[in-house]
Amino acid sequence: MKLFYLFCFTFLILGSLSSCRKFEQEKILAEADPYKPTNLYPIERLPKYFNRVAVMPVYHKDPSSDNLSYSDEIFLKEISTVGLFEVVPVSTIFCKDTFGKDRISSSDSLPESFFKTLVERFGANGVLFIDLHSFKPYRPITLGVRSKLVDLKSGEFMWAVDEVLDSGESSIMVSANSFQRTNHVNAISPKTNNSIIQSPRLFTKFAASLIFDTLPNR
Repeated sequence: MKLFYLFCFTFLILGSLSSCRKFEQEKILAEADPYKPTNLYPIERLPKYFNRVAVMPVYHKDPSSDNLSYSDEIFLKEISTVGLFEVVPVSTIFCKDTFGKDRISSSDSLPESFFKTLVERFGANGVLFIDLHSFKPYRPITLGVRSKLVDLKSGEFMWAVDEVLDSGESSIMVSANSFQRTNHVNAISPKTNNSIIQSPRLFTKFAASLIFDTLPNR
């Protein structure tokens, strides 16, 4: 009987501690501001002629990374929803056949006649690079995204961003929950907070939307 009472007492204590932690987390989130990328460079406005952009395959230094199995689709979809310009996907097959690489990093030396080839083949005014320079798929999920939008005519940056998003940060949690409530994510219940920060795929979708929101307007 004593063991039974001891078990019940221990259960109540653990339940109380869990409730306290949950309350403390909710308090922190209530006081946190939504996350805003700060490590970025945008021009004031996109020029009128800048209306067709070639989107390069997402780059990761590890070509076998699980993140690459869905990142191309996610980033393409999110940049297409922005509606600032026509999006032209560049396939890994085209890159391999033309430039000798499946994926090209924005920080690499570009192949010879790279800009000219994109203009002639796709009729593009610009090119968008997307690099995933860090990725941890286990909680807390972290994703480092470097992206650059370049004018193919002048070679100048129209926009650039480099952010490491940590799902354990309160400001990221606030923004992720807000993103989920706007019905951008249909695969999960809008009542289930923090679902996005538990899924690498959904967190990538959130990250793509977050950084593309910083693109310059027209």
